[in-house]
Amino acid sequence: MKVAFKPWLIGFFMLAIFLFGFSEEKTDNQCNLPLINKSGTCAANQCQAACVKRHKDGVGKCTTNPDKKMRCVCFYLCPR
Repeated sequence: MKVAFKPWLIGFFMLAIFLFGFSEEKTDNQCNLPLINKSGTCAANQCQAACVKRHKDGVGKCTTNPDKKMRCVCFYLCPR
C-alpha cells in the first residue's frame, strides 16, 4: 500500500515547526542596582554617568524611596 503525502500536509508541518521555533519567549533578564548617594538627592546626569561607569550598557534613573528620598537606580542586562 502506497502512502501519498499531500503538499498541504507537508506545508502544514513546515509551518508548525517554524512557528514553534519562534514561540519560545526570548526575554533578556534585567537587573537593577541602587546607587547610594549620602545626600539623598539624585541628579540625572550624575546618575547616568555612575551607572555607565559600573555597567557599560546600563541606564541610570532617579526614583523615589518609600521614605521619600531620591535615589539613583542602575538598570542593566544581567550576565548569563
